[in-house]
Amino acid sequence: MSESLKVTLTSEDSEQLRRQIFAMMSEAVQQMRENAIQAPEWIKGKTGLSTYLSVSTDTITNMVKLGLPEHHTEASPNIAFFKKSEVDNFILNDGFIK
Repeated sequence: MSESLKVTLTSEDSEQLRRQIFAMMSEAVQQMRENAIQAPEWIKGKTGLSTYLSVSTDTITNMVKLGLPEHHTEASPNIAFFKKSEVDNFILNDGFIK
């Protein structure tokens, strides 16, 4: 049977620990913000989207048939582009675009 470990800290030590945890969490949040800024909003092609979602391109084709928006340009009419926010919205809302 294991016993729980109890640690008693002085108020100074408790405050120092709180500050260290806060600093670590702030750094992690900042890193996430930087990563989000670096990540492109647009994904090129069904293969690119299948990599992003870790699914097959057939699954992407079915998602498009169910209403997932795909975008095309006049310069590249045969290449589909997908907006990450629309893809995330589609998945989070069970295949419905809100």
